[in-house]
Amino acid sequence: MDEKKHISWEDYDLYCFIKIVVKYFWMVILSALICVMGMYLVQRIALTPKYTSSVTFSVTSRSGSSQIGSVAASSTVASQFGELLASDLVQQAAAERMNLPSFPASVTIKAPASTNILNMDVTASSPELAYKSALAIMECHSEYSKPVFASAVLDNINGPTIAANATGNAARSLLLNLSAPIGALIMILLLAAFVLQSDTIQTPPGAKHQVDGKLLATVYHEKKKRTLRSRLSRKKTSLLITDPLCSFYYTETIHQLRVMIERAHEKDKRQIFVVTSCSENEGKSTIASNIALSLAQKHHRVLLVDGDLRRPAQSLIFEQPVKHGEEFGTFMANGFTEDALLEAIYHSESSHLHILFADSVRRRKTEAFSAGSFRPIFDTLRKHFSYIIVDTPPLGLFADADVIAEAADATVLVVRQDLVPAIAVNDAIDSLNESHSEFLGFILNNVHSFRAAVLPSGSHGYGYGYGYGYGSGYGYGYRRNYGYGYGRSKGKQPTVSKATAKKEEPNNE
Repeated sequence: MDEKKHISWEDYDLYCFIKIVVKYFWMVILSALICVMGMYLVQRIALTPKYTSSVTFSVTSRSGSSQIGSVAASSTVASQFGELLASDLVQQAAAERMNLPSFPASVTIKAPASTNILNMDVTASSPELAYKSALAIMECHSEYSKPVFASAVLDNINGPTIAANATGNAARSLLLNLSAPIGALIMILLLAAFVLQSDTIQTPPGAKHQVDGKLLATVYHEKKKRTLRSRLSRKKTSLLITDPLCSFYYTETIHQLRVMIERAHEKDKRQIFVVTSCSENEGKSTIASNIALSLAQKHHRVLLVDGDLRRPAQSLIFEQPVKHGEEFGTFMANGFTEDALLEAIYHSESSHLHILFADSVRRRKTEAFSAGSFRPIFDTLRKHFSYIIVDTPPLGLFADADVIAEAADATVLVVRQDLVPAIAVNDAIDSLNESHSEFLGFILNNVHSFRAAVLPSGSHGYGYGYGYGYGSGYGYGYRRNYGYGYGRSKGKQPTVSKATAKKEEPNNE
């Protein structure tokens, strides 16, 4: 298979990025906390707090005049005094006065131009040490300055001051405050890179670029619970086009799929259509049931077969009980007669759809099934139904779909947005192309579109979405739980009317 390399920004949707950020928001918070703690430790260990004591001097004449000669001369003398105060000689003398082996602080001198002012900043590891160091320099500098400056003297104007806060404390606080958003931003960028590298199918244009198959339809996200009462209820409901609350756009998309099935039937006389997916929770069972319902609205002889013998879902979607011994799995495992098979088919009076439900079969029995095991029962059903839609287990988890595809006429693959990598989808399509049946194409399902929400007039956006509800977990060695949680009211007895295709009127197709 030749991998398609044409990838562009239209292959990605901002919704998928937002979804991954919301899903892993705990990682964003954790990253922010780690950065805050890391910055705090760095400041505590590597950045020792410094405190500064300031002293302001003025250079005056020993005779008591306010300045020495000209302003320029005063500025020059002030600079020379500054060099003396910052010299090692004066600092060593100050250390001896403090009874320390070395001077414990650093001295910074600032002599403003064209003034006789001199500013001295003494920085140490504590406010007390900075104050004592500045005081020691003030007390001992005169014995070195008298021989050098015979006509000038330093007068203390202000200081030494006692530092209340560490030097650069505002900058450290700013770094500590910024570390949280910086850490969160780093994790968000990593998640964005993950989305870009995941190679999942996110948009209809991306589906055309990334998948080696025909895109039959794009099914947008549809909200199942549209009323307040349904939202407050914990009961899971199915998403069927027979529901009056189902949106027009979703229903029309299903009808478009029905037209494609009808064309394949009229062109090549194909009857059995397999609906499968690469992985679990992609919505194949709901898509299969709705295609069957759409066909049943036009044709009388339409059968939906629950071929998922691992974890059947159609009985839950239609809320109908499965009678032991009268379901697809039993006929496959123990054999069947034509009358018993037709008698077990449930017929819905309201939708005119025929359904052959299934119950789970032991793993060993399902693994023993081959295409030849399905052909007899399919051949029998062909005599009585024009359209047969078969729901199968996921193609990427079990070989059942491949086996059933060998006995069927055509296959359709359901691909959920941003779930399965494109390479896995292409592998599944290659597997279906190698089977006896014809691969019609794939359906991009449960599509959320940020572009449609922001730009309603743009393409691929109807302002609605497809609610995916009957996803199931397969627990056969895959460490996943299979739980539907469908609640049924006590005392409810669904009416099951059994009708065979022999008793029906001729189909006007």
